[in-house]
Amino acid sequence: MKLSISKKLILSFLGLTLVILVSTLGLARWSFEQGFLDYVNALEEARLKLVATSLSREYVDAGSSWSTVSRRRFEEILWEHAPAKLEEASGAGRPPPRGLMLSLPRRPSPDSSSAKWGPELGPPTALYNVHGELVAGSLPSAAETRPIRVPVLIGGEPVGELRSEPRRQFSLPQETAFSRQQWITSGLIGFVSLMLAVVVSLFLTRVLLAPIRRTIAAIAQLSSGDYSVRLDERRSDELGRLMGDLDKLAYKLEESRSSRQRWLASISHELRTPVTVLIGEIEAMKDGIRPLDMVQILSLDQEVARLHRLIDDLYELSVSDIGGLRYSSGPVDIMQCVTAAADAIRTRAGEKGIDLNVSGETGKMISADSQRLDQLFVNLFENSLAYTDSPGRIEISLASSGAKIVVRIQDTPPGVDADECEKLFEPLYRHEMSRSRRTAGAGLGLAICRNIVEAHQGTITATPSELGGLCIELVFPITAGT
Repeated sequence: MKLSISKKLILSFLGLTLVILVSTLGLARWSFEQGFLDYVNALEEARLKLVATSLSREYVDAGSSWSTVSRRRFEEILWEHAPAKLEEASGAGRPPPRGLMLSLPRRPSPDSSSAKWGPELGPPTALYNVHGELVAGSLPSAAETRPIRVPVLIGGEPVGELRSEPRRQFSLPQETAFSRQQWITSGLIGFVSLMLAVVVSLFLTRVLLAPIRRTIAAIAQLSSGDYSVRLDERRSDELGRLMGDLDKLAYKLEESRSSRQRWLASISHELRTPVTVLIGEIEAMKDGIRPLDMVQILSLDQEVARLHRLIDDLYELSVSDIGGLRYSSGPVDIMQCVTAAADAIRTRAGEKGIDLNVSGETGKMISADSQRLDQLFVNLFENSLAYTDSPGRIEISLASSGAKIVVRIQDTPPGVDADECEKLFEPLYRHEMSRSRRTAGAGLGLAICRNIVEAHQGTITATPSELGGLCIELVFPITAGT
């Protein structure tokens, strides 16, 4: 049978509680028994001191002799200081533990030769003289037991010694009843604690699994194609990070689906435009509306070339997206690449009335593919030239910043709003939605440029330019030693 996480958590909490309860109650029981027996033995030692005081008087009255202390007399003295009278003799100022109060023992009858040792007279007790000879009493039952020893003193000098067998278990009915009561109390405490553990386990399981259940429900919605789900959980633990990452995933999936839909719509539009023009012109020539001459052939050739460039751009973008473009890295002087690409459009820029200026540091080498860098800068400069009004200006600058080289391309109006700058690197995106500003290309150039830059471990960003147009900034790591 497979257990759910909630059942596993409840069983874990209960198992841990049970182990702690058994360990704690077991140790408490052991500590109680040891402490209680130590208390009883301390009372026994106090009793022996009282007996020792009475025996010292007997010793003095007998002329410094133990001759008058017979077995019978010794038992009478023990009876006078029976365990029930220890509270008064100890002077502790507090009663013994509940259940320890003993009933007064019966005085041994005059005709009995000896009283039995036990609850009435206390544990086996014996009196020895200074030579270690037994005077009266009963020896401890076990030879290995270390007896309680109390000296009998006269003027500070020992004249004898009392020895009593220490208690190792409960023997009195009151002690047994008290021990049983403690067992019952411990059992009740354990049962109540276990019930509380069950309640707390159910509550904690519900609280801990609540975010997991919400996460599972959100994943189910994502699996069904509903990417609008958001958990918005304000937690700082691992579950909070998991739920935050799930929100990011949902946002990325929703954004990807929207981008894919825009991508398909844009591609179909870009492909439909030249194909529609071709079909229209061919139909016109078939119907005799337009003559089949060189002018019409050149017009058809322009539309076919536009369609060819679009297909090439789409192919190159798809290859770069999957990392399929081949790069042959080597040391490249980035200023030479920028200058060569700028010279390629300088004539057309002049014809359009746009000044093109290149400035900055020279001799800075980066590890790159020179052909891909030429493609990168040509695309960027062509983009600036196409979207800069005449008269205008394009400023290209190079500057090192630590271990990096920064290339900035700034142009004059028209500009782009700051919130739209990042969208420029999306495939088929144009700031001019009418698509009438540029007849060549399909808005794929900047997307390809971003892939080329990232393949060289660089970054590319777009921001509004200080000149009023657009500023494209590229950052590349400089080769060590330049």
